[in-house]
Amino acid sequence: MGTQTVEFRAATGRTLTAKVFLPGSDTVVQSASAVVEATNRLGTYTATFTDLPIAEYEIIGFSSGIPVARWMVDVTAATGNFESYEKPAVYWSKTRAGYLDAAITSRLATASYTTPPTVGAIADAVWDEAYSGHTTAGTFGKLMDTLRKSNNVIEGTILATPTPTTTVFRISGVDYPTGALEHSVLWMASGTSENQNSPIVTTVNNGDGTVTVTIEEALVTAPVAGDTVLIDPTSHVHAIADIQAGLATDTELAKVPKSGETRRYTQVASNTGNKTADVSIGAPL
Repeated sequence: MGTQTVEFRAATGRTLTAKVFLPGSDTVVQSASAVVEATNRLGTYTATFTDLPIAEYEIIGFSSGIPVARWMVDVTAATGNFESYEKPAVYWSKTRAGYLDAAITSRLATASYTTPPTVGAIADAVWDEAYSGHTTAGTFGKLMDTLRKSNNVIEGTILATPTPTTTVFRISGVDYPTGALEHSVLWMASGTSENQNSPIVTTVNNGDGTVTVTIEEALVTAPVAGDTVLIDPTSHVHAIADIQAGLATDTELAKVPKSGETRRYTQVASNTGNKTADVSIGAPL
């Protein structure tokens, strides 16, 4: 047999009996074999039952046949002690969460409120915020602006006309004066030639917000309209021809005196008394 005890509250000092009913039923399921008041928790009574089926019950305490207490108890096991509780009011037919209406539209007229932005809209607004207004020292906006200025890369898009080649193409978004970007490094940011780069030889402003670019080293594949390029205006790479022009070419080296040669040198005087001397170039000492 399983013993189940139920605690409930009633006025202290009473000699009580107790019965349990199924909710809404007038049939006694079982009468308690004993009802005892706690020694120190005055007003708390323990009713003892045997083998009550697991269910929710209504427990009523009687004093000389008169009901003096009424509670609910949920018997959930064949044995154990169970505390009683007050029967919920009938209007709590749903959980409390079921009565909460979080939909603004069900409480307010459409014209009286503004629909809050979605998480995605908030994120888009943050990333699309103009950086020009974030200049306060010590803020992340200012930090991002400083990083932007220290990485001043220009982005352009290759246009369809004239047809791009591996060395010459017209780009939009780079409205700089003719020659302003010469010797800067250009690299492909998309397309079949992505990540290839070359110094710029010439740039010509076309007067329509576009620039025609000629690069020094041909791309492996000609770009197409819509491919994007990046230009680093802080870089400067001399053209190969310029570098070669500064080197000692064969023509210039021929002018240098060599061992065994005789050279005639003329000393020009201010009084027209020029003097000429032939000099033989000897072997190095």
